Amino acid sequence: MTDRATRILPWLFIAVLVLDQATKYIALKTLHLGMPVPVLGEYLRWTLTFNPGGAFSVRLGGPTYYLVSSLIIFTILVAYVYYHRRTAHVAVPLSIVAGGAAGNIVDRFRFGEVVDFIDCEFFDITIGSYHLERWPIFNIADMAVSCGIITTIFLIYFYGREKKDTIQDQPLI
Repeated sequence: MTDRATRILPWLFIAVLVLDQATKYIALKTLHLGMPVPVLGEYLRWTLTFNPGGAFSVRLGGPTYYLVSSLIIFTILVAYVYYHRRTAHVAVPLSIVAGGAAGNIVDRFRFGEVVDFIDCEFFDITIGSYHLERWPIFNIADMAVSCGIITTIFLIYFYGREKKDTIQDQPLI
């Protein structure tokens, strides 16, 4: 990526952060806690909740644990994006991940937990004694983190395969 092209990275970060915080603001102003509002029948609903835990509402510790660990991971992520700012297949999707992470960190500072409101139907999953009938409620930041990580893995894998076919001895990243 050229210097001019690397200027898009902070804008991607800011766009995700602003979109996340704007949608959460609207959700907080218009929805009532725990009361679903159908959007596409039962397949998509707006349901305001607060998540004190991590992804998929997993709770490995208290609010301070999640705030501190989020800040540490965010700092490492931003440094990694900066270091790889000229490698588009790494920097672009990870800038989106960083914007999503920042959105949830803002919530942790403001409320001590994360504002979630997107409630989707999903096929039932049963693994041992674990049973999931509906997807856990999430937000725009969660979507950015998930999609950005999946895109990063996909691009590194395929970019790496392409490079391997053409240049055998050059490192991937």
